[in-house]
Amino acid sequence: MTIKKSTTLGLIGSICIAGNAYAQLDMNDASKNRGIPAEYSQFQSILAVSKLQISEPHGKKGNQIQVAEDSNFSNIVNQYFYVDKESEAFVFKMFGDHRRAELRVHENFRSDLPNTFYRLSASFKPVAPQESMKDSDITQNEITYLQVHNKGMNDNGDGGIPHPLLRVVWKQDANGVMGHYWAIIKANSLICKGERGADNIGKDACKPQNAYKHYDLGIASEENDTAFDVIVGNQKLVINVDGKQQVDHDISYWKHLLSYYKAGVYNQFSNGESHAEFSKLEYSVDQIK
Repeated sequence: MTIKKSTTLGLIGSICIAGNAYAQLDMNDASKNRGIPAEYSQFQSILAVSKLQISEPHGKKGNQIQVAEDSNFSNIVNQYFYVDKESEAFVFKMFGDHRRAELRVHENFRSDLPNTFYRLSASFKPVAPQESMKDSDITQNEITYLQVHNKGMNDNGDGGIPHPLLRVVWKQDANGVMGHYWAIIKANSLICKGERGADNIGKDACKPQNAYKHYDLGIASEENDTAFDVIVGNQKLVINVDGKQQVDHDISYWKHLLSYYKAGVYNQFSNGESHAEFSKLEYSVDQIK
């Protein structure tokens, strides 16, 4: 078996920004400590295939702005999205519940191809997540760092569901397990919330213990980076943590949906700011022959 690995590349064009909140969010705000991510070679490949989804931290809950939709990240930098000039860590921050600073990889891919595997590789550490949540008044208290989400059944978004397939999170308290990373996987493709899911909400398959599978990925180090490889292909979702396989999950129920990757921070806690530092963030496609 030979694996041919090639990183998907994109074209650099003009900056594209959309969203009503942009007037309150300066995306050209470098400083003596904040470097422009596009100027660091180790992050150029992921930026070349992605756009930025970022919230106005004091805007409406769930708001997001699309930045660099054509992957031109020239001069895109602010206090929530930058490279630390001293450590050269790629920093993502965000304040407030249901707000985000995430790269969204453009490619929407099939999860059922037998010889094609889509991989997101990331090494990162959370910065003081417990301190971030000290004033939170909700119970979920999670920060999501990596996602596999769905576009729907085609690139137009038809038939999509409002649930990601995967979230890799730091969770403050999971039934007494404190400060661990978790893989939270949607265990079926049913819509289990909102108007579109009204007919499903009462079903057993939409009860939390059935709708999601939780994998404990171990205690989260705040001193050293943890390396994650998330791999999707051949109807499987595989997660390797520091080189060891921790998850091998059948996702045959997901094969009708196109998927895509996200990385950064997404908050599910209130009255605080998340902070993550990435030393590595890469997207690639592996072909097996």
